[in-house]
Amino acid sequence: MRILVIVALAAMVASPGCGAGNDSEGGATMGALDDPGEQLVFPEGFRTAGDFAGRFYEEVPVTVRPSMEPVGLPADPGEIINLESMLLSIGAGSTPSGLLENGFVVWNDAEGSWIRTDDPLRAFEVADGWGQPLYVSSGIPLHMLHIFFDQILQKLEEDHFYRDIRLICSHLYEANLRRGCALNAGFYAVPLSFLDRSFVPDPSVVDLVQGELALIADHAGFAESPVMGYREDYSQYVPRGHYTASERLEDYFRAMMWLGRLTFLLNGGEPFGPDAAYIVSEDRAREMTACALLTVSDLAGTETGEGDTLLDRWSRVYELTAFFAGFADDLSVPEYSEAGVTVAGTASDAGTVFQDGFYRRFRDHVNEAYAGPSIYSGTGGLVSMPDDQGEFDPSDLAAAMAKTTGFRFMGQRYTPDSEILGKLVFPAVGPDPSGNQRFMPTGLDVAAAFGSPEALALLEERGDFSYANYADSLESLSAMIAGYGPEDWHATLYMSWLRCLYLLVRERGEGYPDFMRTDAWGTQTLTGFLASWAMLRHDTILYAKQSYTMEAGCAPDGFDEPQPSAGFVEPVPEVYAQLNATLEMARRGLAEYGVLEGEIDGRFRNAISVMTRLQEISERELSGETMTAEDADFLENFAAYLESSICWDGETTEGLETSLIADVHTDQNSSSVLEVASGGLDYCIVVYRRPDGAVEAAVGPVLSYYEFTWPVSDRLTDEAWREMLEGPEPPARPWWAEVHVVRR
Repeated sequence: MRILVIVALAAMVASPGCGAGNDSEGGATMGALDDPGEQLVFPEGFRTAGDFAGRFYEEVPVTVRPSMEPVGLPADPGEIINLESMLLSIGAGSTPSGLLENGFVVWNDAEGSWIRTDDPLRAFEVADGWGQPLYVSSGIPLHMLHIFFDQILQKLEEDHFYRDIRLICSHLYEANLRRGCALNAGFYAVPLSFLDRSFVPDPSVVDLVQGELALIADHAGFAESPVMGYREDYSQYVPRGHYTASERLEDYFRAMMWLGRLTFLLNGGEPFGPDAAYIVSEDRAREMTACALLTVSDLAGTETGEGDTLLDRWSRVYELTAFFAGFADDLSVPEYSEAGVTVAGTASDAGTVFQDGFYRRFRDHVNEAYAGPSIYSGTGGLVSMPDDQGEFDPSDLAAAMAKTTGFRFMGQRYTPDSEILGKLVFPAVGPDPSGNQRFMPTGLDVAAAFGSPEALALLEERGDFSYANYADSLESLSAMIAGYGPEDWHATLYMSWLRCLYLLVRERGEGYPDFMRTDAWGTQTLTGFLASWAMLRHDTILYAKQSYTMEAGCAPDGFDEPQPSAGFVEPVPEVYAQLNATLEMARRGLAEYGVLEGEIDGRFRNAISVMTRLQEISERELSGETMTAEDADFLENFAAYLESSICWDGETTEGLETSLIADVHTDQNSSSVLEVASGGLDYCIVVYRRPDGAVEAAVGPVLSYYEFTWPVSDRLTDEAWREMLEGPEPPARPWWAEVHVVRR
């Protein structure tokens, strides 16, 4: 990588301006540089490594023609060889409603007896104790993927990222303190205060930093940032997900949330404020842009003393987190490096980042050459104002993207589900005929865009299609998802997980079990889709960019009868193949980055073996082939195979719990968030015809799903969620998720 040297000719001092509700624009100012002739270095041709799909992904083929013989619904209870013993084993006094009609039923023990658990190993132990054929649902291997994803990410954060980010922030803080740049010094002092408990900010920035730390500690919601001078949502700084596991992870969470959310804004002008054309003045935007370029220069030109540069460390953290959670939705080091070189050229007099002329050329080039963010994440606490007729402009959301364009040091990541949530609410979606605005999305929006017909039907039943522009927006987003190719679906582990869910909600035709062809099963599959999606958002709560809604201004016994089999695997072989390929992709990527330890590699291989066996069994089921002795042994000992993959020497981040929660969208109008969660495990009984013609029932654990709104100042942790579930009045599930659930 060649380094281009640019000489900064003059220092720039920000001019005070009128902020919303203030006599002058707030935030730290750069101040006069101690050395106005300081040389800045920009890396020419710098790129972060990508093409994870091409480097690490390899498709696992599925070749099967579904040809299972039907049972015929409603099922004949006299034909189910183990119905009586099944009902006796699980303590049911009669045949549950819906079992014969739909060929399956979901069993929820709401009374909290010994059956209730959120531990899949415990759930399979209970099911084994019933002595009935075991049902393995797709939700269990999806939960396995969560455990791998979450725990490996935590290990990387604790063992590598924490140290690297602390080192980078320390160098950047010291460099900017020396040059007299209060904005940058204050900016990097905030995360350093969490990552280094012995750190004491310099008197020149201590008041700014202490102001930020107080707001972060209060986490009450939107307030003006003392350092940046615009509104920030401090409720986001509550550690949640696996970041409550230790003080070190809590500190890392707060530091990275700051580095991922705060933007050095590119565009400024008059008027400025939350409800104006710009968030900050042009002087302030010019200052922020210069400070962003100082950061790029410092990263490229600073040696760590360990044989590499700060840019090498930044790239390592960014690439590995991108491998898991995706690439930044906002501009960052690669784009600002490239733009700086393009605009400055090689002549020193064209390279100053402090002159008005350079700023305007740089701003115009960046606006033209690079796309702005796709997700509005609350920057500036923007407000959409009505016109003289009281109407809101749907294009205000696009305008918000332009206002919030700029540089983020370790920007939160683009994910298509966040874009879906953010573009199906106000102001992009207009009012319904009664004038009500759609301020809060639902997980059904994501499932519908991913092709779930049940989600579409439920949204229509809820009345969501009555909102202006909703149908067109959903159609456009659905087309975006449908248009993804292999390079999109496997660009990151996050996307590869989403591909599993996309395959899960495909409609099933002839040759599949009867129960999988019912509308009721479509709703049950929707529950599994959303529960796994909630786990994905839980695992990436720190990195995935959260969307925001802009604020609006204003059987019979007999020795001749066939004997029950070992069990039945939900026949979705393409889902198991995709899970298999995702785990292999993760293993290869971690190996190339040198962070795949031997014990972890062994767990990967065990899990891949489980996914392979599930795929093989489900392919044989669909093909009408008789279960092999090896298949029977696998199902009879499934809990042991599962344990060998997901128990990490007894040291796990979340344990094995399925009860996980994540906030995925923030509505500025109601100061509330959308919480999505998986809860305890239910039990599902399915009825199917075996290759020998016998009809039997199998039972096994399945995931549950919850979603509800919650105050923004109290974003829920897993611990708080579990207390709610165990309380006297646990939250209700979505109405549609209760339809096919029975209780003992």
